[in-house]
Amino acid sequence: MKKMPMFLAMMVIITGQVGVSIYLPGLPMMSKSLDVSSAEVQTLVTIFLVGFGLSQLIYGPLSDAIGRKPVFIIGQSIYLLGTLLCIIFIHNIDVLIIGRLIQGLGAGSSSVLGRSILSDSYDGEQLVKALSLISVTASIVPIVAPILGGWLTFYLGWESIFLFVVIYLTAIFILGYFALPETLSQKKQVPHPYLMVKTYSKLLLNREVVTSASFNWINYLASVVSLSVMPFLLQHDLGLSAMQYGTVMIIPSVGLLLGGIALNVLNLYLDQKRLLFLSCVIILFSGFWLVISKFSITNLIVSYTMLAIAQGIAFPLSLSMLLAKNKNQAGVISAFSGAVQMFLAGVVGAGIVKYLVYSQPALGVLYVLASTVMLFSLYSSRARQKTEQEFA
Repeated sequence: MKKMPMFLAMMVIITGQVGVSIYLPGLPMMSKSLDVSSAEVQTLVTIFLVGFGLSQLIYGPLSDAIGRKPVFIIGQSIYLLGTLLCIIFIHNIDVLIIGRLIQGLGAGSSSVLGRSILSDSYDGEQLVKALSLISVTASIVPIVAPILGGWLTFYLGWESIFLFVVIYLTAIFILGYFALPETLSQKKQVPHPYLMVKTYSKLLLNREVVTSASFNWINYLASVVSLSVMPFLLQHDLGLSAMQYGTVMIIPSVGLLLGGIALNVLNLYLDQKRLLFLSCVIILFSGFWLVISKFSITNLIVSYTMLAIAQGIAFPLSLSMLLAKNKNQAGVISAFSGAVQMFLAGVVGAGIVKYLVYSQPALGVLYVLASTVMLFSLYSSRARQKTEQEFA
């Protein structure tokens, strides 16, 4: 198995994920420093996700038309521009919001390119293995990045996070510019906007695509809501410092690794549907635990760790189901899935955080609802597959 495409895909996809979660531990301190409400400072997360999601709808077909490397250069340049704008106007909340939107518009390229590069480079079992590794990377970064963000906030202030991001982006831009090969073997014509809308509409109505992607969407929504609420619950309500918050978040990151390991072991004995069912049950249990247990650091972290274990199992399965049968549309499929994922996390997630999830029990109810939707999706998929087999 070629290692360079995997390494480069990981580095690229990390740039987008870092932009989502590394800022979260600094939100309480940022709110106080800028003298704005917690809801207003959380707009910095929401607006990034909106830009991240919408831009993927363009980057996907564009990467299938002009190639992966040109899109990498365009996207990362926009990402860097937005980050520099944030640094220059670091204490102006209005300009920060604009800068975060520009960051998101650039970062959307990373999610599309990471998966498309793998689809271009691998086939069969190697593709499934590659997608498993990249999905673990994509899901572990939102948990590991807040650890780094917490330490940076505690020792150097929340402003240092933006400086770290621009240094990392610069390094990845240089690496990609010189080392990233063009993996697209057959380029297509840039599609007309009408055709792009028509293509995405068909995908939205494709039950197989939506079902496969929904496990990823719902898991990510639950994770982003958790990561948005956790800093305020653990720091503001339970008294942890930003550094302590970053430290305790190491535990869920270990849980995610355990989920990935469990998947590799259980994959020898259980099929994909049963493994997805197992992940749903784990999330359901963690939700009930949050609802009935005492409000404490231990219960919050234990339940979130269970969610992370379930993600480690479900993410690779969802991605492999989505892309394995759609290799000829890897860029478009990745763009569609990523756009819906980020829209749900950014817009729906922001609404959930602002109006519904503000306590431990409320977070537990979200987990229960998320697992219920996933179980229904799994049941519908199995029923449809059984019907197709009967008519075959």
